Amino acid sequence: MKDIQEKVKIINEALAHYLPEKDTELYKAARHLIKAGGKRLRPVIAMVITEALEEDYGKIMPAIVALEAIHNFTLIHDDIMDRDEMRRNVKTVHTLFGEATAILAGDTLFAEAFKLLSKCDVSGENVRKAVEILSDVCIKICEGQYMDISFETRMVKEPEYIEMVKLKTGVLIAASSSLPAILFGKKEYFQPLWEYGLLAGIGFQIHDDVLDLIGKDIGKDWGSDLVKGKKTLIAIKAFEMGIELETFGKQKANIEDIKKDVQKLQECGAIDYARKKAREYIEMAKNRLSCIKNIQKRKEIEELTDFLIKRGK
Repeated sequence: MKDIQEKVKIINEALAHYLPEKDTELYKAARHLIKAGGKRLRPVIAMVITEALEEDYGKIMPAIVALEAIHNFTLIHDDIMDRDEMRRNVKTVHTLFGEATAILAGDTLFAEAFKLLSKCDVSGENVRKAVEILSDVCIKICEGQYMDISFETRMVKEPEYIEMVKLKTGVLIAASSSLPAILFGKKEYFQPLWEYGLLAGIGFQIHDDVLDLIGKDIGKDWGSDLVKGKKTLIAIKAFEMGIELETFGKQKANIEDIKKDVQKLQECGAIDYARKKAREYIEMAKNRLSCIKNIQKRKEIEELTDFLIKRGK
């Protein structure tokens, strides 16, 4: 994955250029999580797809940075709602700067994303279409987050969870995959690349739920989904089998009790079930890549897609 590491370096340089840190608390808060690192998954996908379309990603680098800005905007607001204290091995924005400043920091990133999108070196009509798509994506992310919150007070079935994940996580990865096609006027690629990103995003999030229980150095508190009572696919499957989880929704629990619940989830097969589902969605995603005629580039995208469920954090 050396090529991916090189792209991450390019993205980090672009982030510093297009989203500079100004000497105010607001901008320090807005840049906090960006400076903490991250996989840069969404901009990397956009760069690899652009190369596969045989176009110059330099012309749409502002849009590529915008995708990371939108992602970080959602993280800041999610952390406030979930009362998370750690993200990417650093304190969350609201923990360091206060809730009011964190909300404004997220809003700032959101606005900056659309300002950046307007700076792409492509036709104005293509930019207009991209703005329309990314705006709709942001609405869908909010719908997904609302669904996630609503799950806290009721029983949830697997199809509902998949719909929530599609909205909360999948659509931004779908935008990362398909916006290059829109920006470069290659409309015929839009739908298969959108579907690719949507399916890959679902697989990515299911794997993320697995890592919350069995991952190492994931940058946040271990087992946080359990103690917060998150209705992940793993929890849904376990409850369907009548498994009782002592720490579920308790907000705080000691490590030994969390370990016992994780062991239950492993023994009943709920974690393996989620892993299997993640693989299924990743395979469905790769099947949408037949539109990419460059075999070498298609292989690179497939390898990146496999990484989504092979990563350890």
